[in-house]
Amino acid sequence: MKPLTIAAAMLSLVLSAACSGPPETVSGSSAEARTMGFAFTYLWFSIYESPEDCPDGLNLALRDVAIMDLSQAEQERLVSPPHRSEYTNLGMDLGRQRNAQLGGESSCNYPEKFDDPPQRLVQGAIAFGKDLDGYDSTTSDPGPASCPHPDFESPDGAKGIDNQLYRVLGCIESYRQDSLYVSSGMKDFVIGAHHIGQITTLLEIRDVDDPRNDDAVEVSVFSSDDPVPYDSAKSGLPHASFTATDNPRWHNSVRGKIVDGVLLTEPFDLLLKFGYRKGTEYDIKGARIELALAADGTATGSLVGYYDKDEIYAALFKDKFGEVQAPYGYTCPAVHEALAENADGYPDADTGECTAISTAFDIQAVPAFIFQPDRMKTEEEVAAIEAETSSKKWGQKP
Repeated sequence: MKPLTIAAAMLSLVLSAACSGPPETVSGSSAEARTMGFAFTYLWFSIYESPEDCPDGLNLALRDVAIMDLSQAEQERLVSPPHRSEYTNLGMDLGRQRNAQLGGESSCNYPEKFDDPPQRLVQGAIAFGKDLDGYDSTTSDPGPASCPHPDFESPDGAKGIDNQLYRVLGCIESYRQDSLYVSSGMKDFVIGAHHIGQITTLLEIRDVDDPRNDDAVEVSVFSSDDPVPYDSAKSGLPHASFTATDNPRWHNSVRGKIVDGVLLTEPFDLLLKFGYRKGTEYDIKGARIELALAADGTATGSLVGYYDKDEIYAALFKDKFGEVQAPYGYTCPAVHEALAENADGYPDADTGECTAISTAFDIQAVPAFIFQPDRMKTEEEVAAIEAETSSKKWGQKP
């Protein structure tokens, strides 16, 4: 029989010696250790928006590059609301022209071949996130094991906040809620992938003696091929059953603790399937998860760490035809360069260039039953899958 993870909010319904009561009544001195399971219903970047973020305006899209050489009057005509479709189509035409220069491949596969205006970065001082390196970094004094970058301050005044990915993303139109035409467009894409089952993430907490305070628990994070059920309002439904992936690459384990009902993990390297785009992954080094465990079995919190800069580019900015950059507020050459210039973690031993960029995600989760697969894939099977998917990942040179 498959082992079962008991969802936090269902513990009171399970009549067994190992699970004798709801989590709020369990204590380390009077009950056996228990297991709690969750399915993520929301996983997206923690984006703080302020009028001070983009004093020079939002980032230039491929459509803007396409009209740069036109007269000022013609540019003003194209960007006016009645002509927005013509404006966007010019950007898509430019994308197709670039693809033709590359023999039909997406121009986003080879961003170094085009010289677009640089990315407009967030200039504001406030961002969500955590102090990942324990250092209040500046451009001239980045601290040990980092690359030059100024830290943010959190909305509550904490110093040393590391979230360089927000600096790169925060002035892209489709990543902001206050933009005029494609507000939160990229979030809609990725959260939509959660809704249709392309991305499912599970979390399991084991050896829980007391769900309010426990100084030693084991935490696992898995991908799954099973979709999370949602209601008509797109709220995740609790108490569904899931089977964790049989790909060991997407099984992650770390130690943690629970303090006043909040799960805190130690730093760990996290790999999960990013099903929105074939062959890409959530590849987050030094990841830390913080989850507030509610009495009803739900959980909310954050995931922070250093996202591999090449993986985040492949996951979010490359597309098969290179056309998304026209309407969604960026160009692949500019964002590719910005990710390299703003990466602030895990320097390469030979070059000293940072290979990962600090980031922060918001998490929402519902209680879930988690099964383990009957059989895990072998190393040979995983290698075969990786070889196949790498050939499909946009940006892999033939």
